[in-house]
Amino acid sequence: MAETYSLSFHTIGQHKYAATELETGYSLQKTIVVISIPICILGLLGNAIIFCLLCCSIKKTNFTVYFLNLVVADFVVLIYYVIVFALFLKAVPISLYSLNIMELAHAFGFNAKTYVLTAITAERYVMVFSPAWYQLHRPKHFSEIMCTILWGLSGMLAIILYYSCYLETDTLLMETNQHCEPTKMARVIINLLVFLPIMVFSTYLIFTRMLSVSQETPLRRLDITIVATVLLFLIFAASVRIIEIIARWVPKIHIPILFLILHFLDAIDSSGNPYVYLIVGYSKTKTDCEKPLQTLLERALLDDGTTEM
Repeated sequence: MAETYSLSFHTIGQHKYAATELETGYSLQKTIVVISIPICILGLLGNAIIFCLLCCSIKKTNFTVYFLNLVVADFVVLIYYVIVFALFLKAVPISLYSLNIMELAHAFGFNAKTYVLTAITAERYVMVFSPAWYQLHRPKHFSEIMCTILWGLSGMLAIILYYSCYLETDTLLMETNQHCEPTKMARVIINLLVFLPIMVFSTYLIFTRMLSVSQETPLRRLDITIVATVLLFLIFAASVRIIEIIARWVPKIHIPILFLILHFLDAIDSSGNPYVYLIVGYSKTKTDCEKPLQTLLERALLDDGTTEM
């Protein structure tokens, strides 16, 4: 989770005049935050538009259900960042309980985003490489069932981590909960050693298949959308979790500015996904002038090889 990071932001904000070094560090962090807030707002706007289109205008498919849940997860993460960045600039005192609730929401959204994106890549892999088996054995409403399970897993892990590590984040209590470290390691194993390898492996095979497709066969835009979304996640969002793990064994790198930059990158990932969909859906061919965004989104998410575009 990001308990220490956010606590560091607020601590520095409250003591920014303590020394020249802190003033310099605060100025740099403030610049990053000022840049981050408009990005997050654009991300919220983009995700809100995609959410409305997926709910009301776009044909429902196996993958649009996943992407709808991915949009919701990104929205939760971005709301967290807008609040945290705004509190950093304003330096408003916030109770530990409120901060913990915010961290719980962030963990809930981030975990769900990781799990849903993994489900997207895994199902697309099965659909592409075993189409006959996929058509015969895929249960009805599988996407809805899977998303419910993944959200439940995300919520369960976030709540367990919250209660396991609550004493550790409470500066008024000297006792350290002995269950905190095992809980964090369990989350690491689930996120980085189970879901992330599945996501990377499935995406790699989808990408290699894209490269091997003959020039006469057009690339499926859904594959491009999936690969681009995963790359964005790996480059910007996954770095937060990887550096967090490294910091547990190398305390010297646990500095506020580094983690602020990493959270800035995480915000870019959640903000950029809606625009990735629209960019992938762009085409030089004629676009419906009355519903241009809907047309772009349909191209990006419905072109899976089974739907005529």
